[in-house]
Parts: sequence; structure tokens; C-alpha cells
Amino acid sequence: MDSIKFDVKITEKDLYKYNLHHAYTSSQGVFSVVLFILLIAIWIIRFPSLSAGYKVAYPVFAFVIMVYLPMSLKLRVKNTMTQEVFQYPLSYEFKEDGIFISSPTTDVPAELPWEYIYKVCLWKGYLLIYSNRINAYIIPVDSIEEQYDSVVSFIKSHVEDYKLQIK
Repeated sequence: MDSIKFDVKITEKDLYKYNLHHAYTSSQGVFSVVLFILLIAIWIIRFPSLSAGYKVAYPVFAFVIMVYLPMSLKLRVKNTMTQEVFQYPLSYEFKEDGIFISSPTTDVPAELPWEYIYKVCLWKGYLLIYSNRINAYIIPVDSIEEQYDSVVSFIKSHVEDYKLQIK
């Protein structure tokens, strides 16, 4: 097989889910969950001895910590989706020398050589192709259903096994 071509339209929901997943698997996300749990645990344990102000402050502060990250991500994604590149489907072409991603908004396609792929994983209906530890190309599996098996086979034949987290 010489190449595989398909188009993918990323939605706000797709980008938000990816960013939320990435945030809560990073140190910032883990820290916010641990801090939330600690604040609530301290509040419960010390409740009888807390003044009225602290009885309200602990859960309010814990709530703010848990809501801040998802809300800030939601706003960031809304802002990102206004960029011209997200107004059109991205065209992917898998070739022998790498993955080429193009958009009507650019003249030259982005190229990701196979050896520069950080990892490839399947997560909750998304094929994620990471170019580094943080950034990934998000491909909703339902948008490539008929080509999914050939895409995965092509990836497996070009990416080292230790970089693959797909079945």
C-alpha cells in the first residue's frame, strides 16, 4: 500500500476531551485532585473546631480548585476553535516517509516523519498520534471507521512497537 488518505474535522468537543484528558493525567491535574481531596478531608476532620468562616471557606476553595481547570480549558478550547485551521477538515496522508497533514488554510502540508512520532495510542474513541509528550494529532475513530484497520496496520508497520499503545 503506497498511501492512505482521509479527512478529519475536529470539533470543540474533541479538542476539549483531549485537553481535559491531558490536563488530568499531568502533574497539574493530579495536584488539583489531591489538593481537593486534602481540603475536603481536613474540612471533615476538623469541622467541629472550625470557625464559621472556615466551615464555608474550605469547601468553597476546594470547589474552586476542582472547577478552575475544566473551565479554563473550556475557555481556551473555545478560543482555539476560532482559529482558521479548525474551520476546515484536516487532510491526512500516510506515506512511506511519514504523515502529511494539510489544510485549505496552508500552502505546504505539515510533515511528521515516522521516526519523530513520540507515541500512538487509542483513547476513548480517538486515535492520538503524539509528535511530542504534549501535542497530538487527534483523529476521531468514527470519522475513519472504514479505513481504521488499514490506518492502524500502516502505523504498526512504520512505528516502533514500544511507541504503540493500540490494539
